[in-house]
Amino acid sequence: MAVKYFITGISGFVGSELAIALATLGYRVSGVDRAIPDDDTIKDFLSLGIDYTNLDLLERRALAPLLTDIDIVIHAAGVSRVSDARAKPVDCVSSTVLATTNLIELVAAQAESRDTNKPLFIYLSTREVSFYDRLDEVQVNVDHIYAISKRAAEQLILAFSNSFNIPSAICRLSDVYGGKRDHVNKLLPTFVKRAKQNKLVRVFDNETRFHFTHIRDVIDSILEIAEILQKPGNAQKCFEIWSEESYTAEELAALVVSAFKSDSKIDFAVPAVGESAKTIGFSYSEWQFTPRIRLREELCRLSDS
Repeated sequence: MAVKYFITGISGFVGSELAIALATLGYRVSGVDRAIPDDDTIKDFLSLGIDYTNLDLLERRALAPLLTDIDIVIHAAGVSRVSDARAKPVDCVSSTVLATTNLIELVAAQAESRDTNKPLFIYLSTREVSFYDRLDEVQVNVDHIYAISKRAAEQLILAFSNSFNIPSAICRLSDVYGGKRDHVNKLLPTFVKRAKQNKLVRVFDNETRFHFTHIRDVIDSILEIAEILQKPGNAQKCFEIWSEESYTAEELAALVVSAFKSDSKIDFAVPAVGESAKTIGFSYSEWQFTPRIRLREELCRLSDS
């Protein structure tokens, strides 16, 4: 019998791409989201037999029966942007911390009711947590509400996983791009669109470094991690899914303009005195993410298509 996946946040970019990729591989896929998928995604779901339910994770009574007989839960729901978390902190905590608590508690109930074939739990977190963990207390501010909520969700998953013997994984993602469902207003798609139109490419923030990860690499990594979780001795692990290769916004703009042989001019923001780019240290254990799709090569492919 085919493995049954349950995906939260299934209407979103990563959730929908995951669902479609898994269903295409022959897995049975269902999922929930409080947002309704766009028309193209709904058509893809219908053609592949993906079972979508419009539901908030806080609706416990409706959520519980959907988890029956599920083999692998992929939790991709929650606020997905730093700016949204800062603008609506209560919604961020509710949709990330409270929703995760409700979900993992229901998964724990499923685990307790099964002697074998306990559900696996994979949480799609963020690189922002790895950055947050390296801050001093005096550096923490409201821009870190997003990371704080994700960190709290990770700890709750760890607590329930340890207490109820749930094989689980935390997957920290970074700057995921690619596929037809990528958000058009994100930095990379915006630069690509303007370069293709030979319009001015404007850079506002040149401090942050972006570690772009192609959606196909994310999907392949999650499939590998699901296999790892099923092996003895791999009950709980944290995986960082992003490349060491990184770009500032200026570097990205230059790369995009070059790849598309664009006539676009780049308006560079002038950094304030003393500014330095943020960097993140990497510490992997047995499993190490190795990207198969590099940003430079992908941009060249897109420019030729």
